Amino acid sequence: MNFIFVAICIIKKKNKILITKRPSHKLFGEFWEFPGGKLENSETFEEAMERELYEELGIRIKIKDLKSLDILNHSYDKKNYIIMNLFCLEKWNGKIRNKDTKKFFWINKTGPFPNKFLEGGLSILKRLKNRYYKL
Repeated sequence: MNFIFVAICIIKKKNKILITKRPSHKLFGEFWEFPGGKLENSETFEEAMERELYEELGIRIKIKDLKSLDILNHSYDKKNYIIMNLFCLEKWNGKIRNKDTKKFFWINKTGPFPNKFLEGGLSILKRLKNRYYKL
C-alpha cells in the first residue's frame, strides 16, 4: 500500500470556481480537475499548494490566505491511496493563465459540472452541489 499526499484548491471568484483541464500528454489527459498536485520532499500541504498554483496557473499566493476545507481520500487501483487536503482560496496575485494546464474554466460552484472529471474530485463536486462547503 502506497500513500500519495496531494494538495488541491477550490479557487473562488464571486460565485464561480476554477477548474483546469489536464494536458493530453499527462496521465488522465483531457480530464478536468481542481488545481493542485503532489507534495514534494518535505513540503507541507500549504507549501505544495503555493508551488503548484504558480507552476500550473502562474499565480502567487500567501499561505495565510488558504482556507482548509476538507481532507479526502481516493484510490484508483486499491494499491495507491491518495490523501487530498482541500483548500479554498479567494485572494491571489497575478493573472491566471495556462502554464501547465490545457485550459481553465470558471463554473458555478453548484454545477453543472463537466462529465470528464477526475474520479478523485467527484466527491468534492457532490459536496459542492449539496452545499456542504461554506464558500
